[in-house]
Amino acid sequence: MAFPKIIYDPGTGATTLQYLRPARMLPGSQLTAVRHDNIASSGVREAIHERTDEFLEFTMQWVGVGADAAAWDTFMRWALQGGTFDYYPDADLGDHSTYVLEDTDFTAAWKAPGQYTFKAKFRKWVAWPV
Repeated sequence: MAFPKIIYDPGTGATTLQYLRPARMLPGSQLTAVRHDNIASSGVREAIHERTDEFLEFTMQWVGVGADAAAWDTFMRWALQGGTFDYYPDADLGDHSTYVLEDTDFTAAWKAPGQYTFKAKFRKWVAWPV
Protein backbone atom coordinates (compact mmCIF):
# COMPACT_ATOMS: atom_id res chain seq x y z
CA MET A 1 0.00 0.00 0.00
CA ALA A 2 1.47 3.32 -1.10
CA PHE A 3 1.04 6.42 1.02
CA PRO A 4 0.46 9.92 -0.40
CA LYS A 5 2.70 12.94 -0.04
CA ILE A 6 2.26 16.69 -0.32
CA ILE A 7 4.88 19.04 -1.73
CA TYR A 8 4.56 22.75 -0.93
CA ASP A 9 6.81 25.79 -0.92
CA PRO A 10 6.51 27.99 2.18
CA GLY A 11 8.98 30.44 0.65
CA THR A 12 12.09 28.54 1.68
CA GLY A 13 12.02 25.93 -1.10
CA ALA A 14 10.08 22.75 -1.77
CA THR A 15 9.00 20.96 1.42
CA THR A 16 7.63 17.41 1.45
CA LEU A 17 4.95 16.26 3.88
CA GLN A 18 5.13 12.48 3.80
CA TYR A 19 2.09 10.61 5.08
CA LEU A 20 3.23 8.14 7.75
CA ARG A 21 -0.21 6.49 7.86
CA PRO A 22 -2.94 6.35 5.23
CA ALA A 23 -5.85 8.77 5.12
CA ARG A 24 -9.24 7.26 5.90
CA MET A 25 -12.55 7.67 4.11
CA LEU A 26 -10.83 8.98 0.96
CA PRO A 27 -13.47 9.29 -1.79
CA GLY A 28 -12.97 8.17 -5.38
CA SER A 29 -14.20 11.60 -6.43
CA GLN A 30 -16.12 14.48 -4.90
CA LEU A 31 -17.68 16.96 -7.31
CA THR A 32 -19.90 19.96 -6.60
CA ALA A 33 -21.63 21.82 -9.41
CA VAL A 34 -22.38 25.53 -9.30
CA ARG A 35 -25.53 25.59 -11.38
CA HIS A 36 -28.64 27.72 -11.60
CA ASP A 37 -31.88 25.94 -12.49
CA ASN A 38 -35.00 27.67 -13.68
CA ILE A 39 -38.33 26.04 -14.34
CA ALA A 40 -40.58 28.07 -16.63
CA SER A 41 -44.33 28.22 -15.99
CA SER A 42 -44.67 25.91 -19.01
CA GLY A 43 -42.55 23.32 -17.18
CA VAL A 44 -39.47 23.70 -19.39
CA ARG A 45 -36.27 23.43 -17.39
CA GLU A 46 -33.28 25.66 -18.05
CA ALA A 47 -29.92 24.94 -16.36
CA ILE A 48 -27.00 27.33 -16.42
CA HIS A 49 -23.77 25.64 -15.39
CA GLU A 50 -21.00 27.90 -14.08
CA ARG A 51 -18.44 25.30 -13.06
CA THR A 52 -17.87 22.00 -11.32
CA ASP A 53 -15.54 22.07 -8.32
CA GLU A 54 -13.46 19.03 -7.40
CA PHE A 55 -12.61 18.30 -3.78
CA LEU A 56 -10.52 15.83 -1.82
CA GLU A 57 -11.89 15.34 1.68
CA PHE A 58 -10.39 12.85 4.10
CA THR A 59 -9.73 11.96 7.72
CA MET A 60 -6.32 11.38 9.24
CA GLN A 61 -7.36 9.08 12.04
CA TRP A 62 -3.96 8.47 13.64
CA VAL A 63 -1.31 11.22 13.68
CA GLY A 64 1.39 10.57 16.25
CA VAL A 65 2.71 13.14 18.69
CA GLY A 66 6.15 14.36 17.72
CA ALA A 67 7.52 14.72 14.19
CA ASP A 68 4.33 13.58 12.41
CA ALA A 69 2.03 16.00 14.25
CA ALA A 70 4.61 18.80 13.92
CA ALA A 71 4.88 18.26 10.14
CA TRP A 72 1.09 18.41 9.72
CA ASP A 73 0.86 21.49 11.96
CA THR A 74 3.55 23.30 9.94
CA PHE A 75 1.81 22.42 6.66
CA MET A 76 -1.65 23.44 7.92
CA ARG A 77 -0.39 26.77 9.28
CA TRP A 78 0.99 27.50 5.81
CA ALA A 79 -1.99 26.08 3.84
CA LEU A 80 -4.51 28.10 5.89
CA GLN A 81 -2.99 31.19 4.26
CA GLY A 82 -4.24 30.03 0.84
CA GLY A 83 -1.13 28.70 -0.87
CA THR A 84 -1.24 25.98 -3.53
CA PHE A 85 0.37 22.58 -3.04
CA ASP A 86 0.83 19.39 -5.01
CA TYR A 87 -0.85 16.23 -3.74
CA TYR A 88 0.61 12.90 -4.89
CA PRO A 89 -1.81 9.98 -4.22
CA ASP A 90 1.20 7.63 -4.40
CA ALA A 91 4.46 9.15 -3.13
CA ASP A 92 6.45 6.84 -5.42
CA LEU A 93 4.74 7.99 -8.64
CA GLY A 94 4.83 11.33 -10.43
CA ASP A 95 1.06 11.76 -10.92
CA HIS A 96 -0.26 14.64 -8.87
CA SER A 97 -2.86 17.39 -8.72
CA THR A 98 -2.56 20.92 -7.34
CA TYR A 99 -4.89 21.91 -4.51
CA VAL A 100 -5.62 24.63 -2.00
CA LEU A 101 -6.97 24.05 1.49
CA GLU A 102 -10.72 24.59 1.46
CA ASP A 103 -10.94 24.67 5.25
CA THR A 104 -10.45 27.92 7.14
CA ASP A 105 -9.71 26.23 10.46
CA PHE A 106 -7.69 23.26 11.67
CA THR A 107 -8.03 21.22 14.83
CA ALA A 108 -5.81 18.27 15.64
CA ALA A 109 -8.14 16.65 18.16
CA TRP A 110 -7.12 14.20 20.85
CA LYS A 111 -7.68 10.59 19.71
CA ALA A 112 -5.77 8.50 22.25
CA PRO A 113 -2.63 8.94 24.34
CA GLY A 114 0.04 10.19 21.95
CA GLN A 115 -2.34 10.32 18.96
CA TYR A 116 -4.35 13.05 17.23
CA THR A 117 -7.04 12.98 14.55
CA PHE A 118 -8.27 15.59 12.09
CA LYS A 119 -10.29 16.09 8.92
CA ALA A 120 -9.22 18.12 5.90
CA LYS A 121 -10.83 19.28 2.69
CA PHE A 122 -8.77 20.26 -0.35
CA ARG A 123 -10.13 22.10 -3.41
CA LYS A 124 -8.56 21.32 -6.77
CA TRP A 125 -6.82 24.44 -7.97
CA VAL A 126 -7.76 25.84 -11.36
CA ALA A 127 -5.14 28.06 -12.95
CA TRP A 128 -6.22 31.40 -14.36
CA PRO A 129 -6.37 31.13 -18.17
CA VAL A 130 -3.51 32.87 -19.93
